[in-house]
Amino acid sequence: ELVSSLTSLSLESLDDAQRDAISSVIAVIEHAVQTDVIATAITSTCAGISPREVIEPLTNLMRVILTLSQWSAIEASVSAAIDCGQFQLGDEAKSVAFETFKVCTESEYVSANFEKMILVMWEMHQNDDTGSIAGGEAVLDFVQKYKKQPTK
Repeated sequence: ELVSSLTSLSLESLDDAQRDAISSVIAVIEHAVQTDVIATAITSTCAGISPREVIEPLTNLMRVILTLSQWSAIEASVSAAIDCGQFQLGDEAKSVAFETFKVCTESEYVSANFEKMILVMWEMHQNDDTGSIAGGEAVLDFVQKYKKQPTK
């Protein structure tokens, strides 16, 4: 019943005070959903928790949220997601991922490498060999490949 009430609500039928009150509530709800969803998607994909078949849809969802968000609105959620205890690739890989997410919010588009980077992190978490653990060769290669190069 609540959902049908909300979908049939027309802001044009409200006076300015009512519209302002509802707009502020909507903004709070939007922020909560935005930050919770991005944190869950990052943790699920980058820490290798989610099944392989949901990586692409979650990556697409992250791409949309990142391009529509201000970095300051989601920075804490992104940081918490990357700093979760499930992320096994070490501080350098965390830093690369964090910087990539930040750049995505500051650009009009998300690099094609974004999806590949997410998939590589997920894959490294699926392997049991030592190359996928912080300091391993696979992680060092990942950092080298995806680290943002300084502009000249």
